[in-house]
Amino acid sequence: MRAAGTRLTEKYRIPVLLKGGHLSGQDAIDLLFRRRDVVEFSAPFSRGIATHGTGCTYSAAITAGLASGVSLEGAVRRAKKFVTATIAQHLSWETASGAFPPRP
Repeated sequence: MRAAGTRLTEKYRIPVLLKGGHLSGQDAIDLLFRRRDVVEFSAPFSRGIATHGTGCTYSAAITAGLASGVSLEGAVRRAKKFVTATIAQHLSWETASGAFPPRP
């Protein structure tokens, strides 16, 4: 991840956030690359929980933070906490066709 993030940041000359939620290990680690700095955001990985859509939620939460004037690092940090808390709560709801996300 570090090599890829460095290459992308150098190539496009913009900050890059790489999500590590599907990697092995006990923690979901995301890396924010800004110029030569790398900031790590880590949270315990929750296994066995449907997480489809959390990447979109993550990016929307980051965007909301930036729109409200929070720094990029601060917006990512807040968004990571929000998504982690949401996953930990195992949120789901019932629809006419059943539970979403589907229960195991």
